[in-house]
Amino acid sequence: MALGLFTGALVSVASVAAAWFAPQDFTIHNQTGHVVVTLNVSPSSETRWGPDILGREVLADGESAEITFDRSDVCLWDIRVTYDDGDTGDWRQVNLCETTDITLGGE
Repeated sequence: MALGLFTGALVSVASVAAAWFAPQDFTIHNQTGHVVVTLNVSPSSETRWGPDILGREVLADGESAEITFDRSDVCLWDIRVTYDDGDTGDWRQVNLCETTDITLGGE
């Protein structure tokens, strides 16, 4: 009986840990003077970019967007944007476990 209670406690702890690794939301602010036409986010350990999370939408200069995606148990992510003039920008190893706001440009 005691073993059954202990196992249940482990499941509860695992559930709490899984909840901590829930979808990561962050806000991206565009202060670049350009329109962002694509936004890709991938774990830093990956060699390929993930899909465009903006889809058919764009992020105009001065606008902000809430970005939501499943991050599983990964904290370090790479972010890539493509602008309306074809230029790209990327930020490597952004810790999305600690960061909830990302500003493009405006330095």
